[in-house]
Order: sequence, then C-alpha cells, then structure tokens
Amino acid sequence: MSINDYLTELESLIGTSSIVGSYNLNIDRKTEEIVFVSGRLDFKDGSTLDFKEFVEETNAGLIKLKYGYNYRVGSKVLFRYDNAADPRAKALASFPHHKHLETGEIVDSYEMNLSGVLTEIEHLIIKKS
Repeated sequence: MSINDYLTELESLIGTSSIVGSYNLNIDRKTEEIVFVSGRLDFKDGSTLDFKEFVEETNAGLIKLKYGYNYRVGSKVLFRYDNAADPRAKALASFPHHKHLETGEIVDSYEMNLSGVLTEIEHLIIKKS
C-alpha cells in the first residue's frame, strides 16, 4: 500500500464513522515516502481522540515509526496507546507498544491503528448508552 492509499483510507475511515461528530486532520508530507498525520476527532458523546502517526513507505510496505492515540473526556485521559520508549513500559512483553489506562497503569498492547482505536471507542460509547 502506498502512503497516498493509506491517507485515502484514513480519511474514509474517519469520514464514514457513525460516532464521529467532527474532526480536524493535518497531513504533513515530509518526503514522498514519509508523512506525519495528526488530528482530533470529536465524538457525538462529547469525548475526544487526539492522535498522531509518523508513517514511512518502504519496499516492504508501510511502517508506522511513531504513533499515539489519546482518548479523553475534557482533560481526563480514558486511555492512550503509543509506542514511545517509556521507561515504565520497558518490562512489558509488547514493548515499545503499550496502553496507558485511566488508572495510570501501563499494560501490554500490540501495534495499534486508528481503525482498532475507533472500534474500541465505539464499544465504550455503546456500552455507556
């Protein structure tokens, strides 16, 4: 998949989501092969997802060099997925991939993508309805 195809899929995913009320998407092309994508999704229930992805297109496919998905209500973080080299996550089997919980605990996670995060948020929104 090319970066252009990836960006098209990303915009389609956000634009067709039934839980997104509004969004802001920033695409910063560093080179033809590297892009930094960031944005904010405001959901219909008042919660928000701030996210960033640093993606490179290689001969082997797309590689997500850095990512972070921060789901919150106001300033209260409900969860965050990222692959930052957090020293508190070094002991996890999934390092550098990890999830920060609302309680402050850090747990194992696999590499996340926006689709997976939106699915998780959708289940949370449906559950509290």
